[in-house]
Amino acid sequence: MRPAACGRTRAARRCTPTGSPDASPVSWNCPGCRRRLHDLRHLAATLSLLAGTDIKVVQEKLGHSSRQITSDTYTSVLPEMMRAEAESVMAVVPRDVPFQVRTPLTIPERAWQGDIAVFFVHGARQSGDAWAVGAQTQPGSDLLGMITLSGRGQDDAANAAVKWIRDHCTANDLELVRVENFNDRYPEEQRAGFSLTRFTIARSESPGLDGWALPTGLPPTAARTARRSSKGHRETA
Repeated sequence: MRPAACGRTRAARRCTPTGSPDASPVSWNCPGCRRRLHDLRHLAATLSLLAGTDIKVVQEKLGHSSRQITSDTYTSVLPEMMRAEAESVMAVVPRDVPFQVRTPLTIPERAWQGDIAVFFVHGARQSGDAWAVGAQTQPGSDLLGMITLSGRGQDDAANAAVKWIRDHCTANDLELVRVENFNDRYPEEQRAGFSLTRFTIARSESPGLDGWALPTGLPPTAARTARRSSKGHRETA
């Protein structure tokens, strides 16, 4: 025979293990409030897998004798894991997207702060798969350059923007310091038609090789030079 419930609704009052009304979070004697520890264990494992934890780690945490048991138990989670893995691989190895330069990129001197320049590349779908991607220092400012491409979505627009800026840096002796993708800043319903990427570049001036010869010895350190100078002053005094 099933034990009788405490008579209290979970939304109104919780019950203690003795069945008296109180603010305790759970009752071990009330079937309406009971939670199995196995349920919590299953939930924790599911969340770990969805968060990207390796299935071998989850297997050892659960104490399963083999990885296959863990895989068979959480088959409902595996498709989501496979999708996330595929997306992560595509993020590491971006698809090469061809584009056409409509306006060559020119970074004005006002965009530089010392040897660092920061600007945005904003893409917008025109019609069908056609995209226009332009570089700007801030919203509403003049375009620094523009490319067009035929892409399947905002990721293609962002990948084309990265290649465009990287090619520009290579041709102009600049260093691409940082790339930040802000595509997820758009509302879900707008992401299919917009992309936004921020670039940080630097002027790179590598020291030349002129004047270097086969070394015959190391130059004196600054500290040694300072001591010799101080000794010379004392002898003069």
